[in-house]
Amino acid sequence: MSRYNTILWSEITGALADTPNNKAPGADGVPSEGVRGVRVPGLTSRIPGLMFDDDAVLLAESSADLQDALDIITEWSETWEMAVNASKCGIMTISGEMTTDMTLQGQKVNSTDQYTYLGYIMNSKWDVSGTIKNNKKKVRKAVYAAYSFLRRSDVLTALKIKFINSVLMQIGCYGGETFGMSEARCKPIQMVIDKAIRMVANVGKSAAMERIRNELGITSVFIRTSTARERANHKWPTSKTWIFDLIKAPMKARMATWVTGSARWIKKFCTKDLNGQTIITIVDWKRRNNRSFLVYF
Repeated sequence: MSRYNTILWSEITGALADTPNNKAPGADGVPSEGVRGVRVPGLTSRIPGLMFDDDAVLLAESSADLQDALDIITEWSETWEMAVNASKCGIMTISGEMTTDMTLQGQKVNSTDQYTYLGYIMNSKWDVSGTIKNNKKKVRKAVYAAYSFLRRSDVLTALKIKFINSVLMQIGCYGGETFGMSEARCKPIQMVIDKAIRMVANVGKSAAMERIRNELGITSVFIRTSTARERANHKWPTSKTWIFDLIKAPMKARMATWVTGSARWIKKFCTKDLNGQTIITIVDWKRRNNRSFLVYF
């Protein structure tokens, strides 16, 4: 195997030593800097961001800069006798219009309004609506597939709860680092998961779902995605990918961005305990204001 495609054991142990709690990259749901990127013959540095897929992304300020980058790929591909299928490539323009046609190895590259990377949908509006709708659709499909399992009376409730936490919640919270910290954004996904919870608890639509989730030990989509976003806010600034540059030099905008919105939410709802661990105080606040408690003994 080529040295360009391997990572030495010393590099792995070194990365683990520099990782909080000695966890492997991505063990807590957020990819860390343990994977250093991919070496490509002819380039002096590794290409970051290719840890899980073989897609490559080009960022350019203008059409001319983008064509220059495509020309570099064309030259490199011809040098190493490789062909690129331009029909599987796409150009997504953010707040602008494409003035000229882009070509790659003499093939026209078409424009697109959205791009899917490992199940996460990015669109030209730069919002998270596509991912939320996609997650909701996948959760609903999983609930329908497990309908008979959730309704069976001879299956332990603990197994059904395990299914909700380990399958439905994982599907619904995928990519939650970007859309967490907002109950309104998480509500469509939570409503679908609540249907499965009502089947397990055998209650109707008028039941107090927050109370039932607490009784069953099921964290809400809002809390889980908010926790993931808070963790990403602290972890991504050390990543060796584009997110490091975006966080280090955030763009100026009238509306809240991911960086400014995360910082404001963390300042308002997060505190540190004596051990330096982050505590999301909104969990206790929601519990204190839960009016579904009938009586305390």
